[in-house]
Amino acid sequence: MKKTIHYIFLTYIICLISFPVSAQRTEIRGVVKDARDKDVIPMVNIYFKGTTIGTVSGADGIFYLKNNTNVDTLVFSSIGYRNTELAYAGQKNPLTIYLEPEDVELHEVSVKPDDSRIRSLMKSLVKNKAQNNPDLHERYSYEKYTRWQYSVTNVDSSIMNSNNFRNHQSLFRTADDGSRYLPVYLSEQVVNNEYQRKPLKQKSTIVADKTKGLGVLGDYEISGYTSGLDMQYNFYSNFIKVFEENFVSPATTNGWFYYNYYIQDSVMTDSSKHFEVLFVPKRKHDKVFRGTMWIDEDGFDIIKINASLSSKTNLNFLKDMSLEVEYQVLEGGQPFYKKQKIDAKFDYLPFDIGAGKREMGLDFTQQVSFRNIEINPQEEIVLSARSLSYESIKLDNSYDREESYWADARHIQISDKEEDMYQVIDSINNIPIVKIADNATRMFMTGYYDIGNIELGPYMDFLQANKIEGFRLFVGGRTSKEISRNWMFWGGLGYGTRTKRFTGASGLGYKFKTPKRKVFKLYYDDRYIRMGENRKILYLYENMLTPSENNLVSAFFVRDEFNELHRQQNVSLNYEHEWRTGLSSRLNLEYRKQFSPEYYPFIYQSQAVDAIGVYEATLDFRFSFQEKIIDDEFMRLYVSTDYPIVNLAFTAGRAEFNNVSHDYTKLHATVKHRINIGQTYFRYALEGGAIFGKVPFTLLEIPRGNETYGYYNYDFNMLNYLEYAHDKYVHLYTDYHLNGFFFNRMPLLKNLGLREVFSAKVMYGSLSDKQYETIELPASVQALDQPYVELGAGLENIIRLFRIEAIWRLTPHSDIGAPEFGIRAKFELSL
Repeated sequence: MKKTIHYIFLTYIICLISFPVSAQRTEIRGVVKDARDKDVIPMVNIYFKGTTIGTVSGADGIFYLKNNTNVDTLVFSSIGYRNTELAYAGQKNPLTIYLEPEDVELHEVSVKPDDSRIRSLMKSLVKNKAQNNPDLHERYSYEKYTRWQYSVTNVDSSIMNSNNFRNHQSLFRTADDGSRYLPVYLSEQVVNNEYQRKPLKQKSTIVADKTKGLGVLGDYEISGYTSGLDMQYNFYSNFIKVFEENFVSPATTNGWFYYNYYIQDSVMTDSSKHFEVLFVPKRKHDKVFRGTMWIDEDGFDIIKINASLSSKTNLNFLKDMSLEVEYQVLEGGQPFYKKQKIDAKFDYLPFDIGAGKREMGLDFTQQVSFRNIEINPQEEIVLSARSLSYESIKLDNSYDREESYWADARHIQISDKEEDMYQVIDSINNIPIVKIADNATRMFMTGYYDIGNIELGPYMDFLQANKIEGFRLFVGGRTSKEISRNWMFWGGLGYGTRTKRFTGASGLGYKFKTPKRKVFKLYYDDRYIRMGENRKILYLYENMLTPSENNLVSAFFVRDEFNELHRQQNVSLNYEHEWRTGLSSRLNLEYRKQFSPEYYPFIYQSQAVDAIGVYEATLDFRFSFQEKIIDDEFMRLYVSTDYPIVNLAFTAGRAEFNNVSHDYTKLHATVKHRINIGQTYFRYALEGGAIFGKVPFTLLEIPRGNETYGYYNYDFNMLNYLEYAHDKYVHLYTDYHLNGFFFNRMPLLKNLGLREVFSAKVMYGSLSDKQYETIELPASVQALDQPYVELGAGLENIIRLFRIEAIWRLTPHSDIGAPEFGIRAKFELSL
């Protein structure tokens, strides 16, 4: 499952406190809406009449004010709406204020004279984007300072007075609005970045890093998120990627399709004239911003931008967001980044509980500053290998910098409030409930629950059911880092209620003390597996703990009895070596003993085969570029990258049974990639391979079917198990996510947050005649004489939790009863 660091934080907060709270307050709060379509209105100016005391409504239309004056009238004003006054005395919170849109006639009279001027200004801005865009310089280097902060906000007094926090109330802090919050994460980092376009070379050197976080939030090394060159929010681009989602830039080439622009002000400087431009969305439910930007009249470059989220209707968890971006002009006249700041508010609940309620959430702030900028520097970029194009390294003392160093290194002065956060977080980590939340978060990420020296798990293997074993119970665990950060031992014992047989696993691993990942593992496994199950699926589902797929819907809704299983004992020696950033290899030596299954017995030349012995050596390579990862001791979680991920595997093996042996080789390759297309995105995964030599059918490529009502991304959902087998094959999995492109424009549906999704899966394979000369294939296995094709169309983000898709099997017709149409569902969380 794909994750981002922000979901890790959300998971932590869900585990920390699992119920919504709201606080009764005497302050004035409410929501501003359009009187005609009842949509919320962001960026509304709200102030006490006759004073300068006020605020601005957020992206969700919600506002909050303290009444510290003798005035009892509020004024609401926003471009495109009539000013409204409200005497709030005696009214109950939360308030709901409806603003009337301005008449069309007034709009035509007041805006038309400025239309040509703003259009000319925006046209010139777009025309000069190529020469002003900092990312388009051929070569540059800079020092970047970044500071991240996370806090749990709107903590209710009932929580503070609970048994969990009663003795720790001094750790809670008071916000400017009087609410209480709990700091959970603060990090600072200094990085030197170097970039060269032709030939492409990129290098990030972490010079200093200082991080404090609750448990897992502070322990995990989050590579890519902190040192990557892709952390800038560049409004010269057509789309701004924030939290893995694409938002339309107000400086996009076809901006008039998404925005209306107005010149609000102009200022003369010593050298030129600057225009302040207001940009407002034409459709509130698009992924767009609302705010202002300053444009220089001479170079038509952007001086600064203040932008906030226009609408949260089609976003989960993200409740509010604002960006402040400043550019600078260097001595040679080239624009470059200067400062950036992002503020975001996350709601730990997947549901909206009401406009007036102040539910507990998570506040995120990131500040970035740039200095020591060089365009076309004389020094060459030196990477550790000639074949490298990107490398991220850490200086040996980067995590051990003294406070005197930070006093000089910080681009942005740290406040007393932020200094206090470092001390508070250390104390919070000792609270018992925080430790429990930390363990639960680690469990969701790694599959194991920490009870001290031992971690119990994997939790997804605790209970399973199938026709062979009946109910299978499994209890396992592994040693924690409290025993050793380099050595790990793990194991477990399972029992099948039908077979009345114990199965189990055990192993040990060693992680070398090197900057790049080097891990050795030795393990033994005895369990029942699905026919054709192997490690290849982990090239696509990379964050899975085992090749056994899990789907919450599939676990409860099965359309056919699961009996395509055989018992397998496996001994494996594995060594993983990270050669450089984005390139690693793994050598796996193993012996497998596959026992003849109950429903698909092994038969060779009319004789029964009790078991097949398999000896294999596999060498695989994995390549990715600028990928974000999370390292958890022995486990590595792959998070995301904008580039394709490639896996290549080469296997040599021998299969033995009944005094017969077959030597063979295998080649297998996968490519997967997510491509952002505007506010939509397209995903594809391609896998293919070939087997040379004769092998028992359990070693053939058996396409992954699905005999449940759950939906799988990399399985053929209208295919039965053991329907086909191949020794040469190509599989293509695709889906296109429109992110509500059509529904956002439909009056009755735009507020539901539904998102369209389409999928297509294609398979082609062949089976050589020589494969019929070894173990007999099950009667259900057929030859595939034409490409297999299934198409799907559906909805995702249903109540923000489910994806439901209608799937058609177009070709070929199934001779063993596999369905040609079905409705499949999947539980998933996404922004």
